[in-house]
Amino acid sequence: MSTPICDPLRRGALAGLVALLAACATSLPAPDRADVRVLGETVTIVAPQGLCVDPASLDVGRAGGFMLITDCAVIGEVAATGPGLPGVLTVSVTTGDLPGTLADLEAFVTGPGLLTLGKSGRPEAVSIRARSRTPEALFVKIRDTGPQPVPGAAPEFWRVFFDAGPRLVSASLTGFSDAALSDAQAQRVLSELVVRTLGANAVAAPAAASPVTGGAAPG
Repeated sequence: MSTPICDPLRRGALAGLVALLAACATSLPAPDRADVRVLGETVTIVAPQGLCVDPASLDVGRAGGFMLITDCAVIGEVAATGPGLPGVLTVSVTTGDLPGTLADLEAFVTGPGLLTLGKSGRPEAVSIRARSRTPEALFVKIRDTGPQPVPGAAPEFWRVFFDAGPRLVSASLTGFSDAALSDAQAQRVLSELVVRTLGANAVAAPAAASPVTGGAAPG
């Protein structure tokens, strides 16, 4: 015998689901940006110059928000005029803010949290090749020799972590094995993401990341 939908417990569960969906939502006010609402707090993510948010990639739920940023020509916003971005740029908005300081976060991800930087799920395959920190963002270059979730992806890629108001934002830029993505280019793209996003969230924009001088962890 089926339970009527008017059952109080079922009504409560449905009300909770509606509340969750209302607390986690997203909108696209312009091709280069997305307003992501996670647990009642909204963060505006702004793509680097010349790039757009892929509307089909937007995913917001209990774990936070996720999106893919790509060349505007790929999603039909403009005609292709150049070589484009030689890589995959993804952005995640977490359900919390920065745990402590950027120095605390750096100590975590270069120590016990090293596994969280990789993509293969194999801790023995992950190592840090370089890192750089500004007052507002932490940049980390990672090498993961395990199986890659994206076919043809290069084993080395960059991540950036920064606070955008009430939420911690992380982004990953991965090049392809057959297309060179220099450290300078990767940091430029990620720095633009940080500066433009902080500007849209009324947070003081940082200076660009300083040149990488080493600081690689044993790997």
